[in-house]
Amino acid sequence: MTPIQEMVLTLFTNETLEKVKKQFSNRKEIVSNESFNMSFRLYYSKAGNINLEVLTQIPIEKGEAVDIPNLGRGQIQSTKMFFKPVGFYTQKKGFLSSSLEITIVKEFEEAYDQLLNSKQLNSVVTTHKLSLEENAVLAAFSMEAYINAEKYQDASFFANGLHCDAIMTFQGYPQIFLDDRYGLRGPIAAYMLREQNSINPIVQYEDLFHKFRQMDLNTAMKGI
Repeated sequence: MTPIQEMVLTLFTNETLEKVKKQFSNRKEIVSNESFNMSFRLYYSKAGNINLEVLTQIPIEKGEAVDIPNLGRGQIQSTKMFFKPVGFYTQKKGFLSSSLEITIVKEFEEAYDQLLNSKQLNSVVTTHKLSLEENAVLAAFSMEAYINAEKYQDASFFANGLHCDAIMTFQGYPQIFLDDRYGLRGPIAAYMLREQNSINPIVQYEDLFHKFRQMDLNTAMKGI
């Protein structure tokens, strides 16, 4: 089983589900959840969902190329650590009880499908996937997008399982697009980091941006 599959499987383990049920009851903001030798947390958002988030680090290249002793010229790298959502839990209210439902974000959909097809995952919990537009907004406001936008130059990168582009505007700041292969035209986000220290959605994505911000799914917001 791959690490990505283990992250997905953690959404469905009895231990995780029991913690989620208890957290919905006591509304504790953060509950730690170690699984498969990885650090997760269950985060209760302002919107009332609970995110399963895995502690992640990604490399950041800083500044122009410099002479590095014994290695030649290159860029000095640091790392950014943050909690990345694997999926989130919501409660479906019934007449006599509440049941859990799980939504998986795009980055982890393939691993979820692999687990189902190989019968390594057999869960009775109702599970959902997001639309392309929803996943595109999560990608455009991800930490990966933030780090690439910080460079203030055209760049291609991978975020939330989608191929993305950061393209400089004539106004001098980068906008985030999905790659043309997805057929989603136009920019999704404008990163005005130097101008206003802000990240802004394009008008048609404002509702999704604010919804996901309340749900604490926009990891780019952890960068400002």
